[in-house]
Amino acid sequence: MSPKKLRAAACALASAALLSLASAPGHATTVQPMSIVDLLDNAQTIVAGHVTKVTDGFDAKGIPYTEVTLNVSDSIRGQKGASYTFRQFGLAAPRTMPDGRVHLGARPAGWPTWRAGESAIVFLYPKAKYTGLQTTVGLGYGKLSTGNGAALNAHDNATLFRNVTVNRVLLDSAEQQMVDTKQGPVNEATLRKFLHRAVDGNWVKNGSIGHAKR
Repeated sequence: MSPKKLRAAACALASAALLSLASAPGHATTVQPMSIVDLLDNAQTIVAGHVTKVTDGFDAKGIPYTEVTLNVSDSIRGQKGASYTFRQFGLAAPRTMPDGRVHLGARPAGWPTWRAGESAIVFLYPKAKYTGLQTTVGLGYGKLSTGNGAALNAHDNATLFRNVTVNRVLLDSAEQQMVDTKQGPVNEATLRKFLHRAVDGNWVKNGSIGHAKR
């Protein structure tokens, strides 16, 4: 197989694997709604930080990516350094190639967008073994944009604490108010404190927080 065909095959394989989460009509990527329990349970890395750099391109296998670098202000799980860089599938926008063709390997609809200067709390899956690509848990559910003391994901936090049960004895009054929030922004400092305690205390594993029985 020619190098050109190998690159195309690799790109197709990566696209198929990453998009296998689900595909809605119109090719918009969708996932199962995620609560704070799902985010904690699936994230290998949880950090709060400031986006310092966003670039895109093609890796050695020809797979399109967007690379995001965060200046880490709070390492909640996994990351210990002052910065964290990861690559998400897809270009930031379609790109005109040197031969004049337009490469349409842009970020799929429904995936997080990134811009230098923004701040966020980010829940990240482990890196993919084959591609090294990494994205947020539940796509838009796992990126909570922060600013003016508030934190909010792409779904208006509508499922963040829905159908979640917590041992309220462990919570202070601000945390109790937060977990009772049905939708909309939550206090960033309260959320970060809650996340630290949930991670350090293994709350998901020991049952202090979980999915409510239906």
